[in-house]
Amino acid sequence: MEKSASTKSHFLPIPHLPKYPIVGNLFQVASNTPTQTVMRIADKLGDIGEIFFFKHSIIVLSSFALVKEVCDEQRFDKNLVKGLLEVRDFVGDGLFTAWTSEPNWQKAHNIMLPGMGTRSVKGYFPLMLETAESLLAKWHNIPENKYFNLTDDMTRLTFDTIGLCGFDYRFNSFASDEPHPFIKAMLNSLEDSMERMYLFNFQKTYLRPFKNKRYRQSVDYMNKVVDDIISERKANPEKYTSKADFLSLMLNAVDKETGEKLDDINIRHQILTFLIAGHETTSGLLSFAFYYLMKHPEFLQKAYDEVDEVLGTDIHQPPNYQQVMDLKYIQQVLYEALRLWPTAPAFSVYPKEDTVLAGKYKIRRRQPLVVLLPQFHRDKAVWGENADQFNPENFSPEQVAQRDPDSFKPFGNGQRACIGRQFAMLEATLLMGLVLQRYKLSLPDNYQFKIKETLSLKPDNLMVRIAKRQPHERKVFAKPTPTTVALTATAQPLGQHNTPFWALFGSNMGASEDFAIQLAQQATQLGFRAKVAALDTLVGQMPTEGFLAIVTSTYNGTPPDNAAQFDAWLQTASLPADALKNLSYTVFGCGNTQWQTFQKFPRFIDEKLETLGAKRLFPRGEADASADFDEAFESWQTGLWHVLQKEFGLQQPTQNTKPSSLFTLQWLGDIAPSEQHQSPKPTLRYGEQPFEVLENRELHNKLGEWASTRSTRHISLALPTDITYQTGDHLGVVAENSPALVEKILQRFQINTNTWVQISQNADVPTHLPLHQPVAVNELLTYFVELQEPATRKQVQQLADATECPPEKLKLQALCDDEAYKKEVVLKNLSVFDLLTTFQACELSFADYLAMLPPLKPRYFSISSSALANLQTCTITVGVLEEPAFSGNGIFKGVCSNYLAGLKPGQTVRAYVKDAQSMFRLPAEPTVPMLMIGPGTGYAPFRGFLEERAALQAQGVELGEALLFFGCRHPEQDYIYREELAQWEAQGVVQVMPAFSRLNEQKNYVQHQLWENRTTVWQFIEKGAKIYVCGDAAQMAPAVRATFLQIYQTMQTSVSASEAEQWLTKLSLEHRYLIDVWAS
Repeated sequence: MEKSASTKSHFLPIPHLPKYPIVGNLFQVASNTPTQTVMRIADKLGDIGEIFFFKHSIIVLSSFALVKEVCDEQRFDKNLVKGLLEVRDFVGDGLFTAWTSEPNWQKAHNIMLPGMGTRSVKGYFPLMLETAESLLAKWHNIPENKYFNLTDDMTRLTFDTIGLCGFDYRFNSFASDEPHPFIKAMLNSLEDSMERMYLFNFQKTYLRPFKNKRYRQSVDYMNKVVDDIISERKANPEKYTSKADFLSLMLNAVDKETGEKLDDINIRHQILTFLIAGHETTSGLLSFAFYYLMKHPEFLQKAYDEVDEVLGTDIHQPPNYQQVMDLKYIQQVLYEALRLWPTAPAFSVYPKEDTVLAGKYKIRRRQPLVVLLPQFHRDKAVWGENADQFNPENFSPEQVAQRDPDSFKPFGNGQRACIGRQFAMLEATLLMGLVLQRYKLSLPDNYQFKIKETLSLKPDNLMVRIAKRQPHERKVFAKPTPTTVALTATAQPLGQHNTPFWALFGSNMGASEDFAIQLAQQATQLGFRAKVAALDTLVGQMPTEGFLAIVTSTYNGTPPDNAAQFDAWLQTASLPADALKNLSYTVFGCGNTQWQTFQKFPRFIDEKLETLGAKRLFPRGEADASADFDEAFESWQTGLWHVLQKEFGLQQPTQNTKPSSLFTLQWLGDIAPSEQHQSPKPTLRYGEQPFEVLENRELHNKLGEWASTRSTRHISLALPTDITYQTGDHLGVVAENSPALVEKILQRFQINTNTWVQISQNADVPTHLPLHQPVAVNELLTYFVELQEPATRKQVQQLADATECPPEKLKLQALCDDEAYKKEVVLKNLSVFDLLTTFQACELSFADYLAMLPPLKPRYFSISSSALANLQTCTITVGVLEEPAFSGNGIFKGVCSNYLAGLKPGQTVRAYVKDAQSMFRLPAEPTVPMLMIGPGTGYAPFRGFLEERAALQAQGVELGEALLFFGCRHPEQDYIYREELAQWEAQGVVQVMPAFSRLNEQKNYVQHQLWENRTTVWQFIEKGAKIYVCGDAAQMAPAVRATFLQIYQTMQTSVSASEAEQWLTKLSLEHRYLIDVWAS
């Protein structure tokens, strides 16, 4: 009893204000500025204070010591304060207003988190830049003596950004001086929610009919806007196939834990949450940051200096992502503004059980605790005696390294912290950098700093004026020369020595998982037996041999979600000191150097594995999200593979092992077309977008004596609005497999056309197939996989293993012999399906067949038009591959060329512009002479060149001579673009030297025409002409090269073959002999 009494005496009462009967402290707190009111109360009560409302109370925490304790997610969980409960009326169980225990919170969190990772956010950068440029365009026309409301423009900016990046919706807020109606409706809803949180239910219901009507109208309007966005996306899925935004995630992604998608109502709630929380807080952050810089010229000058150094002084040159990430001081300014006035000014938690704070304050289970961030961030024990003063140096790397990471919480805590913080910081850093690059900002002399509160904070009526910065006000810095590190990839897979290779990851945002997959893919190429898994899957069963590569991040100082159990096990497991003596390993850590916890968890794993006897084969690598994330990984893994090749010797396998089935298929039966849902579409791997077909016409003559049996198509495509190209670029086309071939495969496996299936994976390796979701089998074969690739030797062996019939089994096994495989499979271009058609006794399962098929890859075509002639369209010239199969059985049809040939005007094709990164472009100086050699579709890039020359000529530009050697069979059969060439020749754009290989008995190819006109060709070369060769790499290109060597030796005196080779090599090095060729 004495001990109990003594213990009890240690508990202290929690300070509080005097209470009024019934209402408690309601009237002392209720106001339009509740945060600032509670801050004044906290000044009186100290680090902890209790505020009463009727029968309930909140406990306000203001000191670092207390806040750090309640950030322990094992003891405390997020609480929804009264204001958030009111907001739930219209945003429901969105990420910000859901209880952690609600199923939709975990589901949405799992689905949305990858969309806010470093790589995803980097993908939003062009759209952020577009919106920022809209603001700058408006500011460009503002007179220098005119004051305007900065906060209003920041609200427009952030609102438009979240709409465009998140949902591909253009609110176009800068098109009008009035705020967008959605913003008005949102502000009214938030302000009404603030008012209602102080009212009794009967007051809300009966005493404010006009306000209730206006509130309901606002909510209905917001719901309609959001529902329309969702409906538009669902009604036009093909229009948005290229979109990888928040809405696409919410509509298409499946929660890995439950296997479920988000329903439409929850998607509406999430969109409203993003539109409100995603713009209101960021606009306030920018407003506070600009205000403080205007009040502190010494810090403003540092910001100017950094912007001038990193972004440069050319305001017409838009910054790239890395430049914005390099604005470190700007980020310090933003963080300091968030410290003093965090725009989400508080977060609330509750204890899961009765507990004691700081060893002296008893707290009941589920008692609301409120972390008052502006007070907490001014704790002098952490921030010093000048904690109330604005100073970006508080976030210098040195200062951050010295502070506890829990001392700064502007984005909330733990798993309930804001998932959009990287998005918000990139958006804010970009805008502040662009504004400071261009403008000086100033406040009215009489401006009085006030803060407006809704559920967030922002400066009230922040009026500013701007003036353009002058050249003498800028600093000029020398720019360092960038360097790049390239990874030397293995050219061909090595033998399977089957050494275990574990690629383990801890990842919330997906980057670490992606890196682990890349390691596993490369390891497989090097002959390892690779496995990819989350760290938590290895709890209690750590591999004891082979090689272990761990890629992980640190999440708020703790492990990622899928590594928390592994961390706990590794911390507590009783393992002998030599438990892992046969295991070698390396670790790669992902994170952000702006946080003190950078590399904390990767470093712990690295050190712990060493103490357990594992051999650190390669030093731990680090990727910093605030620097070049991918380059760090590429550079690190380059060194890793060199070490692994030496360490393991990469021995060839001694025997073939039969692979286990990679996939399990759940057959869902036949679904009538009217009842079918939309099948998942392939992941956008290349940035492809839908290009509309404008024209698709045949270029060969199909009539008369010289009617062609072959086909070349001229296809004109409309460019998507955000796509441009340069003359000489390529177009990557992602085709669709032939419906006829797909139907044959379905018949071979006795699968109906309308059958649906769900795929699950039996091995943890990357796949391009859609997992754990229904998909139509015919669409699976149409859009996801290559069907006509030659079978590999390993696949032939798998077919043999799946065949019981002795004669057919022996024949398949015989095809695995080196010579037989080359002669009968490779040279005849036999696919797995070709072999299945021949060997009907083979009983390969459809699951194993799918596992053999690689992802459908893009095909590239030279763009045969000039952007100078038409900015809205491009053309390609496609030779349609349809010829007798090398096997002698039937007709072989090229996948992409036949797909393109069948497209009608108005249809779309998935494509993207590909810069070939070559010098195969027009001379920079139009007067430079040109020699072009291009038979057949090899003429395609030259058509673009000539169209551009014609456009330049029309503009009055002087052109150098151009000579085209074009080859075809017969002038009446396949002389493509003949009339167009004749017109350009008449205009002096080009001189054409055609070579016809079937006009006479003597075949005449482009190399023969070159030789016949060698005097003219040599004159061009002596005038400094550029030589371009495009077409077949196997026959034409070598023959043309040999002809140029022969011309040189003929035109020069006593020149050896070696000297001729040196001459042509020199032309190549000088970019005067350029080739663009493909395998035939």
